[in-house]
Amino acid sequence: MYSSFFGLEIANRALQTQQAALNVTSHNISNSNTEGYSRQIAGISTSGSLEINISGKQLSMGTGATMDNIERARDSFVDRQYRQENSQYEYWSTKQDALEMVEGLMNEPSDYSLHNDMDQFWSSWSELAKNPENVGARAVVRERALTLTETFHSIDQQITDMQNDLDSNVGVEVDKINNIADQIRELNVQIKNAEVRLDNPNDLKDERDALVDELSEFVSVRVIESQDTSFTDREVGIYKIVIGNDTDANNVLVDDQNVRHLQSPAPEESGFSRVVWEEDINGNVLGSSDSANWTDLGSNTGQLQANIEIRDEYLVGLRSQFDELAKGIAESVNKLHQTGQGLTVEGTSGIDFFVTGTTGDPFTAANINLNPVISDDLDRIASGEIPLTGTPATHEFDDDGNDLLEIGDGSVALAISSLSEGWDSLSGADPLSASSFGDYYGSVIAGMGVDVQQAERMAEGQSVLVTHMSNQKDSLSGVSLDEEMINLVKYQKSYSAAARLVTMMDSMLDQLLSMGVTR
Repeated sequence: MYSSFFGLEIANRALQTQQAALNVTSHNISNSNTEGYSRQIAGISTSGSLEINISGKQLSMGTGATMDNIERARDSFVDRQYRQENSQYEYWSTKQDALEMVEGLMNEPSDYSLHNDMDQFWSSWSELAKNPENVGARAVVRERALTLTETFHSIDQQITDMQNDLDSNVGVEVDKINNIADQIRELNVQIKNAEVRLDNPNDLKDERDALVDELSEFVSVRVIESQDTSFTDREVGIYKIVIGNDTDANNVLVDDQNVRHLQSPAPEESGFSRVVWEEDINGNVLGSSDSANWTDLGSNTGQLQANIEIRDEYLVGLRSQFDELAKGIAESVNKLHQTGQGLTVEGTSGIDFFVTGTTGDPFTAANINLNPVISDDLDRIASGEIPLTGTPATHEFDDDGNDLLEIGDGSVALAISSLSEGWDSLSGADPLSASSFGDYYGSVIAGMGVDVQQAERMAEGQSVLVTHMSNQKDSLSGVSLDEEMINLVKYQKSYSAAARLVTMMDSMLDQLLSMGVTR
């Protein structure tokens, strides 16, 4: 038999349940503009039934409503897709910014570019070929050569500076990743403690998801959630984060209440630090010799991967191309210059036009320099062929007895200037895998432009996908004020009805009790 106050108990549960639902709705409205907040849903269900005896039969009578839980409006598939597309977007966006910066360093097309400096260098030799004995023409050759070498030096230095900047960015990003990992680990502890107490800490989970979304900007992120089997009477989760697209367990960044850190150890021979794991999967600190390299993490995306690729691959390859160009120009000009002589036979033949800082070093964009001997004495610029040995009657001598070059012989200068068109003036293998120096440099710039366009198109495409996935997240997890206002009215009316039920039950009990009063 159930109590006469059973109806009041049902009304009491209804009041408590509807009031709690109103509070959930109020919480949603309060956080309608909170970044990363997930709309919460009041899980109202019927409470346990009561078995009663009526007319010799066992009947189940409802006991009202109760709130079982408060769920987050969240879809793990949408979250996974958003993070994947976000990592891809950050990867291409970072690449685009870096490549556009590299493209800007070239100053193409402009009057202050390497292409323009090469054109002027070849033109100065052409002018010298027309008037080899002209001191002004020789001075122009020297100045154009100095400008060309300085441009090569500047490009090489700017590549180095950009690599250093990217190296600093890598260090900052590694610190950010470690910091986010530490915060997620702390939230895992708090969330697990709450779940052990049969609580459902939705706001803490929102905070954790927001951190994972932020982490996806730097690296590829995969979240693996499972149940802790040590708890059989309640749901207690294990939250694991794996970075990279490899399934190797060694790529785990956060494993429940444990965390691993990345680090940038001392620079290698390349001059830039490697990104490696600081601990192994068991938390043991790794030495510098056995630390797993970042490249061992499998394919990756995000800002960190983009910066590492630009620093260690793209800029290294670009420097190599400019080194090849500088080497080709220096060796080709030297080969022709050694066959000629300057304004005097004595001491002006067989010398190099370009030199490096150290004898025997291969030419690079960083070390190509004008021969100081030529820079100090313009007469030593070889413009014509070395004349055949003959009798004094066939040559003209100066006051010191030096055999003068035939006036007007600019064949060597002309051969050097023709290098702008191709390799016809050279004998032997071509200095570059192109038809001319201009074509080689043009292919470098064209390739750079293609890379920038690819990064720009990919970034734009990923931006559309990220926006689409973000809209899907918002449509599911975002707070709609119109919907919440409807819920407010619904729960308020239910609360009023429950309150009316209390009044009605009070009136019924009052009448029942008054029947036994004698007047």
